[in-house]
Amino acid sequence: IENLSRRELEVLLKISEGFKNREIAEQLNLSPKTTSTYRARLLEKLGVSNDVELTKLSIQYGLNDEIIRLSEN
Repeated sequence: IENLSRRELEVLLKISEGFKNREIAEQLNLSPKTTSTYRARLLEKLGVSNDVELTKLSIQYGLNDEIIRLSEN
């Protein structure tokens, strides 16, 4: 988790909130292709295979609170 970039954390939060690639792309001013690339990197880096597992990790590690803290800086 600590090896994720700030943008990867932002994408992870959006995934854990249930947003689809297109919605994440619009919210973060990215292309859907870039968002898809971030999603694939997250799956690989965290060793999980789907969005449900990403969400479980996000909750388990309290990333929602961490991402909120980072966005305030």
